[in-house]
Amino acid sequence: MAWKDRITGRSGQQALSGANFALYTLIVIALIVLANWFVNNHDKRWDMTPNKKYSLSDQTHKILKDLNRDVTVYAFDKERNFGERRDVLGMYASASNRVKVKYIDPDRQPALAKEYGVRSYGTIVVAAGDRHMEAQGDGEQGLTNALVRVLKGQRTACFVGSHGQRSLDSTERDGYDRFKKQLGDENYQTQTLPLMQKPEIPSDCTMVVIAGPQDDFLPPETDAINKYLHDGGRVLVMLDAGVELPNLTKLVSDWSVTVRNDLVIDENPVAQIFGTEPYMPLIVKYGSSPIAQPLNGRATLFPLSRSLEVGKDSKPGVTADSLCDTSSDSYDVTDWTPKIKEIQFHAGKDLKGPLSVAVTGSISGSGEKKTEGRFIVLGTSLVAANGFLGFQSNRDFIMNSINWLSADEDLISIRATPPESQHLTMNAAQMRRVLVLGVFGIPILIVMAGVLVWWQRR
Repeated sequence: MAWKDRITGRSGQQALSGANFALYTLIVIALIVLANWFVNNHDKRWDMTPNKKYSLSDQTHKILKDLNRDVTVYAFDKERNFGERRDVLGMYASASNRVKVKYIDPDRQPALAKEYGVRSYGTIVVAAGDRHMEAQGDGEQGLTNALVRVLKGQRTACFVGSHGQRSLDSTERDGYDRFKKQLGDENYQTQTLPLMQKPEIPSDCTMVVIAGPQDDFLPPETDAINKYLHDGGRVLVMLDAGVELPNLTKLVSDWSVTVRNDLVIDENPVAQIFGTEPYMPLIVKYGSSPIAQPLNGRATLFPLSRSLEVGKDSKPGVTADSLCDTSSDSYDVTDWTPKIKEIQFHAGKDLKGPLSVAVTGSISGSGEKKTEGRFIVLGTSLVAANGFLGFQSNRDFIMNSINWLSADEDLISIRATPPESQHLTMNAAQMRRVLVLGVFGIPILIVMAGVLVWWQRR
């Protein structure tokens, strides 16, 4: 029998089939080996989850990249639960060679658990040098906040009281309970400053915050704030539309910032996508300040804001610049008060946009140390209120402002978003369709396909 006949015969076909099977098997094995080699040598992952659960935020990457000392993360848990911690903690170790993660079973190493005050399973402690901090939760937000606390130490935000400002403890829509918690998460303790009783700012105040006062300040109070700023202090002033504050606006004017007595209206059609109203200007145009650099392409909301103007004639030692501008579709309603119900533009009286609703600036100290004072003036205090802090980039904007004031520019970034549970909402009719299709429809189709294939082969 010729060799061609042997190959084309039944035994030859079986030999070719076996050879093909062996070849395909070798190819599959080679692909698997190649994929494993690529994964081991290239630390690359693709996070397809809606809330980026398995990706670190820009802020965390920035902090880890700038680490100048070693950090150890201790995960105290039962050994069988270590695998649950590796997804998030492993990302920190992969992002920086200065981060070491250690998984500790407190039952096997009770002395170490006692040293760090561990009382329950699942506790995560971040340590650097002689300082350590327990993370509030095992997610990225809790871990990064603990890392910031360890690296930066305690900061103090002093909120001026006695003038009807936003309440730090109020859980109402216009309260500051969520803002206070966010400050605490990033290692800022808050305290109320009774400036009216004692017009003096303590040296331990990292910054002074004026949050939506409804009553004007007394001259001794404005003098104390001005002196504090010229001595290198940091001040955040958040005003509201329709509130007349002659002494406070006079103080701000000394910083080359004019506060207009108006209400900003912005009819930008882009805002309709977010479902906002014209009296809630949607900000997508920012200045050159480091505060806003990570916010390019992102939106912040300034509800019920008045407009500000940077002085054209700069004062000695004072620099000021616009931080947030409204769109060209905006205008202001001059002399607005909450009693005015009809909102419309009056040519010759009202100003056309763009209008500034936030200003940053600095003041050179007059003493021997030549320290720099920093200030931010916002046209609304609602940007940080409970009802609006969670809107798009409002939280990043206000916390970036806080970081800039405290000279923690390395923390200015986009923060991790809190984990959100994914829900599927269906009505009764949709549930019935799913039941019929899933329980009866698909199994019947599979049976029918099997019968059809059997019939054709038969």
